Amino acid sequence: MSPRHDQPGDGGGAAAPPANRWDPALYDSRAAFVSRAAGGLIDWLEPRSGESILDLGCGTGELAMAIATSGARVVGLDASAEMIAAARERAPALEWIVGDGEALAFDDAFDAVFSNAALHWMTRAEAAARGIARALKPGGRLVAELGGAGCVATVCAAVAGELEARGEDPARWLRWYFPTIAQYATVLASAGLEPRAMSLFERPTRLPGSDGLRAWLQIFLSPLIQHLGGQAPAFVAAVEARCRPRLFDGADWILDYVRLRLRAVNPPR
Repeated sequence: MSPRHDQPGDGGGAAAPPANRWDPALYDSRAAFVSRAAGGLIDWLEPRSGESILDLGCGTGELAMAIATSGARVVGLDASAEMIAAARERAPALEWIVGDGEALAFDDAFDAVFSNAALHWMTRAEAAARGIARALKPGGRLVAELGGAGCVATVCAAVAGELEARGEDPARWLRWYFPTIAQYATVLASAGLEPRAMSLFERPTRLPGSDGLRAWLQIFLSPLIQHLGGQAPAFVAAVEARCRPRLFDGADWILDYVRLRLRAVNPPR
């Protein structure tokens, strides 16, 4: 089961949980695979010296720093003040902004918008796309990768099953937006952006160690873990038990990631 999003950005109809709490040190130590897997995405971006580029959902800034080596002026934006603080400490010469990706306040400011593993957190997908379109100069480009339809389906099904067993509504906590190519092409078109390349592909993702899934849940479902309080260890163990036959190889967890990679342009006006 994937999180329900019958319409782009509808949020599944459930009351929103607290915002995800990001721990930069934990993220960098146990979720470094997010940036490592995106090296090819920078090749799609083809950053050039003198360009102005927004890294939307920049996290702790690793990819923004890599883009900046091209000579481009990079602005990193993330909703987490903690992640931005870590990025600013790591690369004080770059510009870092705490901001809402669903309410971007830029107009004709960037030659390109780059985003890795962030847009699926923005469940108001059409609002995010409209903000990206406004932020781009005419002729500017969007290069992004996000979770696609079926991403972490086994984990989502296990979490949902355990929540239902506890009388909890899974839709309140599983709020990622994992679209198909057709769904996201519609989102882009609604904002006036023209898709030029879109690819949906499986990317099995290894989480080292027997505690890999536990760490993943702590990072990416932190509001739920906080909400469960003293019940969290038993909940995590039950999720692990449901996932183990399909996702554990005896040493590491290998999650069933699916990614949607795309390039789109903001047509000249």
